Amino acid sequence: MLARIALALLATTAGALAAPSAATGPDRAALKQYCTGDYLTYCGDLAPDSPEVHACFKQNKAKLSPNCQSAITGYMKAQRKG
Repeated sequence: MLARIALALLATTAGALAAPSAATGPDRAALKQYCTGDYLTYCGDLAPDSPEVHACFKQNKAKLSPNCQSAITGYMKAQRKG
């Protein structure tokens, strides 16, 4: 069950960030590690790859944990470089 949630989060977070699919491993791992709780708290009732999750993450950006916000920032920077 936890693995399924983690995979859903990984897909959701990538979709929510609207980043290209070719992400670096460490950056995706950080999203999974630091944003799982935020996903479950704010967006867990939404389908992982849905546009609603994208909107949910954007709407709740200020509420996300500092570690999740940092992971998202790092992911976005890596996407711009790669």
